[in-house]
Amino acid sequence: MAKLDGQTPEQARWQAENEARRARQHRSLVDGLEIWSFCPRKGCRRRKSCRHDRPALCLNAFFATMPEELKQYLQLVITARTGGASPAEAGRVARERMIAVDGRAPFDDV
Repeated sequence: MAKLDGQTPEQARWQAENEARRARQHRSLVDGLEIWSFCPRKGCRRRKSCRHDRPALCLNAFFATMPEELKQYLQLVITARTGGASPAEAGRVARERMIAVDGRAPFDDV
């Protein structure tokens, strides 16, 4: 991103580093959820990894079409993983919280 008016060089450097870090996080989510398999870009499907220069766009498009129940479940899993839980533990915690709130496990209809 270009330096904004009034930004010091240090602020511009921090902003660029922060945007690069966020892009890596978004790409990691796109790859982890295998969103690339739905991507219209052949390069992403071929490499089985997000190749877009702005992976947040892919992530946002995917979440826009996702059922609300799945969004809630993923948010709980990501929160648990951020807190240090293993993938299996994060899934268990997310299911338990959804049962406590909704009275049913996620994907009971499936």
